Amino acid sequence: MTPLRIGARASLMSLSQSAPILAALAPVPMVLRPFSGEGGDREENRAALAEEGVFSQGIEAALLSGEIDVAVHCLKDAPTHDAPGLSMAAYLRRDDIRDCLVTRDPDLRLDTLPPGTTVGTASLRRAAALRAYRPDLDVVPLRGPVSDRLRALFQNDVDALILASCSMERLGLRHRINERISPEIICPPLGAAIIALQTRENDLEIRRLIAKLHHLETGIEAEAERLVLRQMGGFCNAPLAGYCTTREDGNTVTYTVRARAFSPDGGLAIDVRLTGEEPVELAEAVCQRLIRHAALDLAMAR
Repeated sequence: MTPLRIGARASLMSLSQSAPILAALAPVPMVLRPFSGEGGDREENRAALAEEGVFSQGIEAALLSGEIDVAVHCLKDAPTHDAPGLSMAAYLRRDDIRDCLVTRDPDLRLDTLPPGTTVGTASLRRAAALRAYRPDLDVVPLRGPVSDRLRALFQNDVDALILASCSMERLGLRHRINERISPEIICPPLGAAIIALQTRENDLEIRRLIAKLHHLETGIEAEAERLVLRQMGGFCNAPLAGYCTTREDGNTVTYTVRARAFSPDGGLAIDVRLTGEEPVELAEAVCQRLIRHAALDLAMAR
């Protein structure tokens, strides 16, 4: 049998989250191809990520050309539109969407950080939320793999970090988490904590093979969130956040779609959430409300 060729970014994070996929597909023969450089794991030019899909172009090109059969994406970093001929074939069960606080002192919490504490993050979303919630903190730009940011913390370059809880868990660093931060304080990015598997649309055998990894509830939430991103022109570091959640009560399933557009300084935010039984309709209605309140002006800000 021809090995299943799986493409993923060459970062430690991407390889860590790809390992469970390989295990779940066993005993199918597989080859994992790491992608580095432009469109894979970018070692240089770590400037503000002011465009969509900066992590994904190379992997998608390899998928289209037939070099690989499956592309592994963090959904929050993936393009909101699939390239023609490609589509998401499976969404893995979602992990914790919350951000977390990491400091050298394990007893500190976000509310107990001393005034003037330097908090490292290059995320517009996190920086804006921190400036709104704790304007007495000193938010400084810090980008790079989690390992680089943790090194900066323990070398005293910064006093605290805000990271994705799921990233810490996937790297086996759950014990380093001081506090998981409520989404009401730092709203997660749309597509947070979801691993998506992309294939060629017409490759039905590959799609059938990986269908067993698909988590239905996560897939519904993911598509609602991607719709908000498409409608609002969002990308991985835009001033836009939100999520879809699922609630089952007996035989009734309801969804809540939340989206938040904000100014990068944290001074202004437009936050909309709606609950109902049709997630796509909810996502569209949320976008309409945001647009009526001029949220596009915030979501398209740099």
